[in-house]
Amino acid sequence: MKAVIFSEPNKFSVEERSIPSVGELDALIRVHACGICGTDIHILHGEHIVRFPVIPGHEFSGEVVEVGSCVTGVKVGDRVTVDPNIVDRTCFFCRRGEINLCENLTAVGVNYNGGFAEYASVPAEQVYLIPENVSLDEAALAEPLSCCIHGMDRAGVRTGDTVLVLGAGGIGLILIQLARAAGAGRILVSEPDPGKRKLAALFGAGELIDPSSEDVLQRVFNITRVGADVVIESAGRKETAEMAPKLARRGGTVLQFGVVSPDKMVSLAPYDIFYRELKITGSFVNPFTHARAVEMLSTKQVDVLPVISHRFALENISEALRVAQSRDAIKVLVMSQTG
Repeated sequence: MKAVIFSEPNKFSVEERSIPSVGELDALIRVHACGICGTDIHILHGEHIVRFPVIPGHEFSGEVVEVGSCVTGVKVGDRVTVDPNIVDRTCFFCRRGEINLCENLTAVGVNYNGGFAEYASVPAEQVYLIPENVSLDEAALAEPLSCCIHGMDRAGVRTGDTVLVLGAGGIGLILIQLARAAGAGRILVSEPDPGKRKLAALFGAGELIDPSSEDVLQRVFNITRVGADVVIESAGRKETAEMAPKLARRGGTVLQFGVVSPDKMVSLAPYDIFYRELKITGSFVNPFTHARAVEMLSTKQVDVLPVISHRFALENISEALRVAQSRDAIKVLVMSQTG
């Protein structure tokens, strides 16, 4: 099979590899499409702990072509999506139900070979069936959608809330739709790209701010008077992470969802957090939310197809990675099967 190999930081190639073997509890998936995520870019640049060489890719869908001897509930021919996050189920956090904080958390595409290949073997318990009314392209985005669902759970958006989303990339556009589904009364979006602002409006944002030409703080307070009930940082930038608490109302919530580079630090005023009684929280991966993501795709509460801006064949991974790191991209899919 063809597979993308990250051999060391900033070095990758497309190579012929053997189709993965299938353990008794595994499922072999003929990969249809795999999204390029910020984590993949961090791995590429050596900013994420990983054992090289590795086949990256953790946002993927496909068709089951083989199952292990002890597998039940999944069969050859099933259309599936994969939850890449594997937990031990026995550590302190897993026993508390906080499986995303597992002390021994591993992931397909990070610790194990992933979806930037024609085939991928994964534990069958990580596989979720796709309803007939969900396309394989849509299903490839079930994983980022499931992470966004967890983020919205953490943010606690309530009916009538004013929600501000900083950054309308692929994740931001999904979060806007989830805020709308949660009953947000007003959704503000700060995004420099006009095309992404247009999509944000399509998905329910009523107030659009261009941070390249406007004072975001002034605009937000002109619109809301007191600040946003919930501020979601989804750009993954130091500047927006530092600004986010200033944009929340007294008693408001700030959700740090974007992945800021680990070496970046921001300045926060502890007195401001105390005096304005701010709640600042994070959101990490997708505990128990993958099935909910598939359901939201099936019931059309979230539309991910407009979020897909580019599709590239596996052989064109160099161009795919270049575009994924450009301002032109929203979500890039690597298509393992083009026939």
